[in-house]
Amino acid sequence: MTAALRPFTAADAPAWVTLSNLVLGRTVSLEAFQAEEARRDPTRLSRRWVMEEGGEVRGLAHLYFFPFDPPGFLHAGILVHPEARGRGTGRALWAAVEQAAGEAGAAGLVADVGDTDPESLAWAQRRGFRRHAHRFASELDLTTFDETPYLDALARAEAQGVTFTDLEGADEVTLERYLNFFADRLPETPDLAGHPRWPLPQVREILHLDHDPRPDWLILAVGPQGEWLGTTAMVRYREMAYNELTATHPQARGRGLALPLKLHAIRRAREAGLTVMRTNNHSRNAPMLAVNRRLGFEPRPGRFELHLPLGVTSGA
Repeated sequence: MTAALRPFTAADAPAWVTLSNLVLGRTVSLEAFQAEEARRDPTRLSRRWVMEEGGEVRGLAHLYFFPFDPPGFLHAGILVHPEARGRGTGRALWAAVEQAAGEAGAAGLVADVGDTDPESLAWAQRRGFRRHAHRFASELDLTTFDETPYLDALARAEAQGVTFTDLEGADEVTLERYLNFFADRLPETPDLAGHPRWPLPQVREILHLDHDPRPDWLILAVGPQGEWLGTTAMVRYREMAYNELTATHPQARGRGLALPLKLHAIRRAREAGLTVMRTNNHSRNAPMLAVNRRLGFEPRPGRFELHLPLGVTSGA
Protein backbone atom coordinates (compact mmCIF):
# COMPACT_ATOMS: atom_id res chain seq x y z
CA MET A 1 0.00 0.00 0.00
CA THR A 2 1.52 3.33 -1.09
CA ALA A 3 2.18 5.97 1.58
CA ALA A 4 2.53 9.66 0.78
CA LEU A 5 3.93 12.46 2.92
CA ARG A 6 2.54 15.94 2.27
CA PRO A 7 1.92 19.28 4.01
CA PHE A 8 -1.19 19.61 6.16
CA THR A 9 -4.20 21.41 4.71
CA ALA A 10 -7.32 22.73 6.38
CA ALA A 11 -9.24 19.76 4.99
CA ASP A 12 -7.04 17.46 7.10
CA ALA A 13 -8.24 19.00 10.38
CA PRO A 14 -10.87 16.31 11.18
CA ALA A 15 -8.41 13.49 10.55
CA TRP A 16 -5.73 15.32 12.56
CA VAL A 17 -8.04 15.67 15.55
CA THR A 18 -9.21 12.06 15.35
CA LEU A 19 -5.70 10.60 15.18
CA SER A 20 -4.17 12.88 17.82
CA ASN A 21 -7.05 12.15 20.21
CA LEU A 22 -6.55 8.41 19.64
CA VAL A 23 -2.79 8.41 20.21
CA LEU A 24 -2.74 10.92 23.09
CA GLY A 25 -5.94 9.78 24.79
CA ARG A 26 -7.57 13.19 24.53
CA THR A 27 -11.03 14.48 23.65
CA VAL A 28 -10.22 17.72 21.82
CA SER A 29 -13.03 18.80 19.53
CA LEU A 30 -12.57 19.87 15.93
CA GLU A 31 -13.93 23.30 16.84
CA ALA A 32 -11.38 23.72 19.63
CA PHE A 33 -8.54 22.69 17.32
CA GLN A 34 -9.64 25.15 14.64
CA ALA A 35 -10.03 27.96 17.17
CA GLU A 36 -6.52 27.36 18.47
CA GLU A 37 -5.15 27.39 14.93
CA ALA A 38 -6.89 30.69 14.25
CA ARG A 39 -5.25 32.24 17.32
CA ARG A 40 -1.70 31.27 16.36
CA ASP A 41 0.70 34.17 15.99
CA PRO A 42 1.45 34.27 12.24
CA THR A 43 4.96 35.54 12.99
CA ARG A 44 5.77 32.30 14.88
CA LEU A 45 6.71 29.18 12.95
CA SER A 46 4.08 26.43 12.76
CA ARG A 47 4.33 23.71 10.11
CA ARG A 48 2.33 20.50 9.92
CA TRP A 49 2.60 17.37 7.78
CA VAL A 50 0.44 14.29 7.32
CA MET A 51 1.27 10.81 6.08
CA GLU A 52 -1.46 9.17 4.02
CA GLU A 53 -1.77 5.46 3.40
CA GLY A 54 -4.62 3.96 1.43
CA GLY A 55 -6.41 7.31 1.46
CA GLU A 56 -6.30 7.54 5.28
CA VAL A 57 -4.14 9.78 7.45
CA ARG A 58 -1.90 7.44 9.45
CA GLY A 59 0.74 9.82 10.76
CA LEU A 60 1.13 13.45 11.82
CA ALA A 61 4.02 15.82 12.43
CA HIS A 62 4.08 19.35 13.81
CA LEU A 63 7.04 21.73 14.15
CA TYR A 64 6.24 24.91 16.03
CA PHE A 65 7.23 27.64 18.47
CA PHE A 66 6.33 26.81 22.08
CA PRO A 67 6.89 29.50 24.71
CA PHE A 68 8.19 27.13 27.39
CA ASP A 69 11.03 25.86 25.18
CA PRO A 70 14.57 27.29 25.41
CA PRO A 71 15.30 30.34 23.24
CA GLY A 72 16.01 29.33 19.66
CA PHE A 73 14.52 25.84 20.04
CA LEU A 74 11.43 24.59 18.22
CA HIS A 75 8.95 21.99 19.44
CA ALA A 76 8.54 18.78 17.44
CA GLY A 77 5.62 16.39 17.65
CA ILE A 78 5.24 13.15 15.68
CA LEU A 79 2.26 10.82 16.05
CA VAL A 80 1.72 7.54 14.23
CA HIS A 81 -1.39 5.38 14.27
CA PRO A 82 -0.69 2.22 16.31
CA GLU A 83 -1.50 0.04 13.31
CA ALA A 84 0.97 1.93 11.08
CA ARG A 85 4.03 1.70 13.30
CA GLY A 86 7.17 -0.12 12.26
CA ARG A 87 6.67 0.69 8.56
CA GLY A 88 8.79 3.83 8.25
CA THR A 89 5.97 6.34 8.77
CA GLY A 90 7.58 7.98 11.77
CA ARG A 91 10.99 8.00 10.08
CA ALA A 92 9.60 9.86 7.05
CA LEU A 93 7.80 12.40 9.22
CA TRP A 94 10.93 12.90 11.31
CA ALA A 95 13.00 13.60 8.17
CA ALA A 96 10.57 16.37 7.18
CA VAL A 97 10.68 17.89 10.68
CA GLU A 98 14.48 17.73 10.90
CA GLN A 99 14.96 19.33 7.50
CA ALA A 100 12.47 22.13 8.23
CA ALA A 101 14.09 22.84 11.61
CA GLY A 102 17.47 23.22 9.95
CA GLU A 103 16.04 25.52 7.28
CA ALA A 104 14.46 27.64 10.03
CA GLY A 105 17.82 28.04 11.76
CA ALA A 106 16.64 26.46 15.00
CA ALA A 107 19.24 25.97 17.71
CA GLY A 108 17.64 22.66 18.60
CA LEU A 109 14.45 20.71 19.02
CA VAL A 110 12.27 19.86 21.99
CA ALA A 111 9.90 16.91 22.16
CA ASP A 112 7.87 15.44 24.97
CA VAL A 113 6.73 11.87 25.53
CA GLY A 114 4.62 10.26 28.20
CA ASP A 115 6.54 8.77 31.11
CA THR A 116 4.50 5.58 30.62
CA ASP A 117 5.50 5.25 26.94
CA PRO A 118 8.97 3.63 26.84
CA GLU A 119 8.60 2.77 23.14
CA SER A 120 8.26 6.42 22.11
CA LEU A 121 11.03 7.46 24.49
CA ALA A 122 13.40 4.91 22.95
CA TRP A 123 12.41 6.02 19.42
CA ALA A 124 13.26 9.64 20.25
CA GLN A 125 16.51 8.72 22.00
CA ARG A 126 17.67 6.80 18.92
CA ARG A 127 17.39 10.11 17.07
CA GLY A 128 19.60 11.91 19.57
CA PHE A 129 17.04 13.32 21.99
CA ARG A 130 18.03 13.27 25.65
CA ARG A 131 15.94 13.71 28.78
CA HIS A 132 15.99 17.26 30.07
CA ALA A 133 13.10 17.45 32.54
CA HIS A 134 10.26 15.44 34.02
CA ARG A 135 6.90 17.04 34.68
CA PHE A 136 4.13 15.55 36.76
CA ALA A 137 0.46 16.04 36.00
CA SER A 138 -2.05 15.98 38.83
CA GLU A 139 -5.80 16.46 39.10
CA LEU A 140 -8.24 17.46 41.81
CA ASP A 141 -11.85 16.26 41.82
CA LEU A 142 -13.77 19.48 42.39
CA THR A 143 -17.07 17.67 42.90
CA THR A 144 -15.90 16.05 46.14
CA PHE A 145 -13.41 18.62 47.41
CA ASP A 146 -13.91 19.79 51.02
CA GLU A 147 -12.08 22.97 51.94
CA THR A 148 -12.68 22.63 55.69
CA PRO A 149 -9.26 21.09 56.52
CA TYR A 150 -7.50 24.03 54.87
CA LEU A 151 -9.30 26.96 56.45
CA ASP A 152 -6.65 27.20 59.18
CA ALA A 153 -3.99 27.88 56.54
CA LEU A 154 -6.18 30.62 55.10
CA ALA A 155 -6.71 32.10 58.57
CA ARG A 156 -2.94 32.12 59.24
CA ALA A 157 -2.34 34.08 56.06
CA GLU A 158 -5.08 36.56 56.91
CA ALA A 159 -3.61 36.96 60.41
CA GLN A 160 -0.49 38.35 58.72
CA GLY A 161 -2.61 41.11 57.21
CA VAL A 162 -2.77 39.36 53.83
CA THR A 163 -5.91 39.80 51.75
CA PHE A 164 -6.90 37.89 48.64
CA THR A 165 -8.37 39.63 45.64
CA ASP A 166 -8.57 39.26 41.87
CA LEU A 167 -8.50 41.42 38.76
CA GLU A 168 -12.27 41.59 38.21
CA GLY A 169 -12.99 45.19 37.20
CA ALA A 170 -9.29 46.13 37.09
CA ASP A 171 -8.28 49.04 34.83
CA GLU A 172 -5.63 48.74 32.13
CA VAL A 173 -2.88 50.12 34.36
CA THR A 174 -3.53 47.46 37.00
CA LEU A 175 -3.79 44.74 34.37
CA GLU A 176 -0.43 45.74 32.90
CA ARG A 177 1.07 45.73 36.38
CA TYR A 178 -0.26 42.21 36.84
CA LEU A 179 1.14 41.00 33.53
CA ASN A 180 4.54 42.34 34.55
CA PHE A 181 4.25 40.72 37.99
CA PHE A 182 3.38 37.40 36.34
CA ALA A 183 6.22 37.72 33.82
CA ASP A 184 8.67 38.39 36.66
CA ARG A 185 7.64 35.20 38.46
CA LEU A 186 8.04 32.87 35.45
CA PRO A 187 11.88 32.78 35.34
CA GLU A 188 11.83 32.05 39.09
CA THR A 189 10.18 28.67 38.41
CA PRO A 190 12.16 25.50 37.62
CA ASP A 191 10.39 25.35 34.25
CA LEU A 192 11.77 28.65 32.96
CA ALA A 193 14.87 29.23 35.08
CA GLY A 194 17.50 30.89 32.90
CA HIS A 195 15.02 31.78 30.16
CA PRO A 196 14.53 35.39 29.09
CA ARG A 197 11.56 37.30 30.44
CA TRP A 198 8.42 36.69 28.42
CA PRO A 199 6.94 39.59 26.41
CA LEU A 200 3.58 40.69 27.75
CA PRO A 201 1.58 39.55 24.67
CA GLN A 202 2.86 36.02 25.36
CA VAL A 203 1.67 36.27 28.96
CA ARG A 204 -1.73 37.47 27.75
CA GLU A 205 -1.97 34.46 25.46
CA ILE A 206 -1.40 31.76 28.10
CA LEU A 207 -3.85 33.57 30.40
CA HIS A 208 -6.49 33.54 27.61
CA LEU A 209 -7.02 37.27 28.04
CA ASP A 210 -7.67 37.84 24.34
CA HIS A 211 -10.11 35.00 23.68
CA ASP A 212 -11.59 33.76 26.96
CA PRO A 213 -10.82 36.39 29.60
CA ARG A 214 -11.53 35.58 33.22
CA PRO A 215 -9.89 38.33 35.28
CA ASP A 216 -11.66 36.93 38.34
CA TRP A 217 -9.44 33.85 37.95
CA LEU A 218 -6.25 35.93 38.25
CA ILE A 219 -5.89 35.95 42.01
CA LEU A 220 -3.51 38.00 44.15
CA ALA A 221 -2.25 37.80 47.70
CA VAL A 222 -1.83 41.40 48.86
CA GLY A 223 0.14 42.56 51.90
CA PRO A 224 -1.01 45.10 54.52
CA GLN A 225 0.78 47.93 52.70
CA GLY A 226 -0.77 47.01 49.37
CA GLU A 227 2.28 45.11 48.16
CA TRP A 228 1.67 42.16 45.85
CA LEU A 229 2.98 39.00 47.51
CA GLY A 230 1.90 36.23 45.15
CA THR A 231 -0.54 35.04 42.55
CA THR A 232 -2.34 32.03 41.18
CA ALA A 233 -3.80 32.03 37.68
CA MET A 234 -6.39 29.71 36.23
CA VAL A 235 -7.81 29.21 32.71
CA ARG A 236 -10.52 26.97 31.36
CA TYR A 237 -10.38 24.03 28.94
CA ARG A 238 -13.91 22.71 28.43
CA GLU A 239 -15.02 21.41 31.88
CA MET A 240 -11.51 21.52 33.30
CA ALA A 241 -9.85 24.32 35.24
CA TYR A 242 -6.13 24.51 34.49
CA ASN A 243 -3.87 26.12 37.11
CA GLU A 244 -1.23 27.84 34.96
CA LEU A 245 0.93 29.19 37.78
CA THR A 246 1.02 29.62 41.52
CA ALA A 247 3.97 31.70 42.65
CA THR A 248 5.03 34.09 45.39
CA HIS A 249 7.44 37.01 45.30
CA PRO A 250 10.89 35.93 46.58
CA GLN A 251 10.52 38.22 49.61
CA ALA A 252 7.18 36.61 50.52
CA ARG A 253 8.27 32.99 50.50
CA GLY A 254 7.97 30.88 53.61
CA ARG A 255 4.78 32.62 54.72
CA GLY A 256 2.41 29.81 53.72
CA LEU A 257 0.66 31.71 50.91
CA ALA A 258 0.66 29.12 48.12
CA LEU A 259 -2.03 26.90 49.62
CA PRO A 260 -4.46 29.76 50.40
CA LEU A 261 -3.95 31.11 46.88
CA LYS A 262 -4.80 27.73 45.38
CA LEU A 263 -7.77 27.43 47.73
CA HIS A 264 -9.19 30.65 46.31
CA ALA A 265 -8.70 29.29 42.77
CA ILE A 266 -10.48 26.07 43.73
CA ARG A 267 -13.40 28.06 45.11
CA ARG A 268 -13.78 29.99 41.86
CA ALA A 269 -13.53 26.85 39.75
CA ARG A 270 -16.27 25.17 41.78
CA GLU A 271 -18.46 28.27 41.59
CA ALA A 272 -18.11 28.11 37.79
CA GLY A 273 -19.40 24.52 37.83
CA LEU A 274 -16.13 22.95 36.68
CA THR A 275 -15.57 19.37 37.73
CA VAL A 276 -11.80 18.95 37.75
CA MET A 277 -8.68 21.06 38.21
CA ARG A 278 -5.42 20.03 36.57
CA THR A 279 -1.89 21.30 36.96
CA ASN A 280 1.62 20.30 35.90
CA ASN A 281 4.75 20.64 37.99
CA HIS A 282 8.44 20.25 37.31
CA SER A 283 10.00 17.38 39.25
CA ARG A 284 12.32 19.91 40.95
CA ASN A 285 9.42 21.99 42.25
CA ALA A 286 9.16 20.07 45.53
CA PRO A 287 7.34 22.83 47.49
CA MET A 288 4.48 23.06 44.98
CA LEU A 289 4.25 19.30 44.59
CA ALA A 290 3.85 19.09 48.38
CA VAL A 291 1.10 21.75 48.37
CA ASN A 292 -0.77 19.86 45.66
CA ARG A 293 -0.56 16.59 47.55
CA ARG A 294 -1.80 18.28 50.71
CA LEU A 295 -4.82 19.64 48.85
CA GLY A 296 -5.66 16.19 47.51
CA PHE A 297 -4.43 16.42 43.92
CA GLU A 298 -4.07 12.91 42.52
CA PRO A 299 -1.03 12.11 40.35
CA ARG A 300 -1.56 11.36 36.68
CA PRO A 301 0.96 10.14 34.10
CA GLY A 302 3.60 12.78 33.50
CA ARG A 303 5.81 13.63 30.53
CA PHE A 304 9.52 13.73 29.80
CA GLU A 305 10.85 16.83 28.09
CA LEU A 306 13.54 15.83 25.59
CA HIS A 307 16.14 18.09 23.97
CA LEU A 308 18.12 17.66 20.76
CA PRO A 309 20.68 20.37 19.89
CA LEU A 310 21.04 20.75 16.15
CA GLY A 311 24.02 18.96 14.70
CA VAL A 312 23.52 15.75 16.71
CA THR A 313 23.58 12.77 14.39
CA SER A 314 20.22 11.02 14.10
CA GLY A 315 19.80 7.26 14.33
CA ALA A 316 17.76 4.90 12.22
